[in-house]
Amino acid sequence: MIVIIPMKSAHVKSRLSSVLSEEQRTEFSRSLLSDILSVLRVSGLLRQCRVVSSDSKILDFAAEKGTVVVSEGSDAGVNEAVKNGLATIEGDEDILVLPSDLALLRAPELGRLLRLKSSGLDVVMAPSTTFNGTNALLFSSTLGFPLSYDNDSFWNHLVSCGRLGLSVGVCCERGLMFDVDTPQDLRLLSRSRAKRRSVVFAKGVLA
Repeated sequence: MIVIIPMKSAHVKSRLSSVLSEEQRTEFSRSLLSDILSVLRVSGLLRQCRVVSSDSKILDFAAEKGTVVVSEGSDAGVNEAVKNGLATIEGDEDILVLPSDLALLRAPELGRLLRLKSSGLDVVMAPSTTFNGTNALLFSSTLGFPLSYDNDSFWNHLVSCGRLGLSVGVCCERGLMFDVDTPQDLRLLSRSRAKRRSVVFAKGVLA
């Protein structure tokens, strides 16, 4: 199992610019990454994680946390970042692509996603709360699965599974579906009782 986390470098969390400064968005992004890496550590997957970014500070931070880092020449979007992560993998491995902003993800929820894949399915996905984004994508590295992030990706990935005749499972765990993109998401996060760096940050900036 290899986990790939693509991280933007430029205009990080730009949809939060109405409530957070650029410096705050950078700090928040780092808090989110720290939280999801903590979940991977509990799940025994931290050493199998690859953080992909063109930002040297993000890569240094991820390396300090114990991940493998993959440096990009430039920020060319999620699809290219995932492809760059895949290029570092040899042989047949299950690949789990996760965004860095699953602030409330818990290890048991991640475990249920992995068990769904082990039941014999070709692909397992978790949608975003609005069912337009793909918040988890699990597939074999040898499958040749076409990536379709950034443009209604959940439905596009489902369509790809149908066209290729692949069996697919959809996992709707709350922690996998909730990501933080908008001011409303940030407000919801600030009301959480979870002991997370990102929650503490959200409570602080919205106090």
